[in-house]
Amino acid sequence: MNAALDAPGPADPPLEWLRSGEPLEIDLGCHKGTFVVAMARQFPCVRFLGIERQRGRVEKSRAKIERLALANARVVPGEGLETLRDLLPDGVARVVHVSFPDPWPKRRHQARRLVNRAFLDEAWRVIEPGGTLRVMTDDAPYFAAMIGVAAGFPGFREADWEDGRIYPETEFQRKFAALAKPIYRLALRRCDSMSSE
Repeated sequence: MNAALDAPGPADPPLEWLRSGEPLEIDLGCHKGTFVVAMARQFPCVRFLGIERQRGRVEKSRAKIERLALANARVVPGEGLETLRDLLPDGVARVVHVSFPDPWPKRRHQARRLVNRAFLDEAWRVIEPGGTLRVMTDDAPYFAAMIGVAAGFPGFREADWEDGRIYPETEFQRKFAALAKPIYRLALRRCDSMSSE
């Protein structure tokens, strides 16, 4: 287990916080926390957990949360797949957001990509039935690979990206929009079971 949840400090969520009655949304790879903070301010009755690999970004995110006194937002250090597998209980999240994961464009590095079958297995476990996995990328080949792996996974069904909420932009989304780069989006709804029927 990761010490971030075993020995909570002021900014680290104990398991009780993860399992409390309010809906939980996870931002996997939250960068400097722009999305987590904006969502927490916009939806005060929803809890938001940011997970970020780089410790400096974690600290910057925590500073924003503390400055704004956001009791419904936390950020912890962690890797994508490992954090889902090792830290998070079954069915804990209503939504998992994955924004602009590293595309690892070189063929010899593509096994390092986050969105693969093993990741979908863990995301399915962590997301509650009827919950959603929302993924954005600017990389067309990676997006095609995501579509392919999702199509072969019986636990999710593709859903409409528009769900009635207005989402703040992430840091990378702003950057790519300024460069007029296309952004590819995929929303997957969790089925009740892994049945392929």
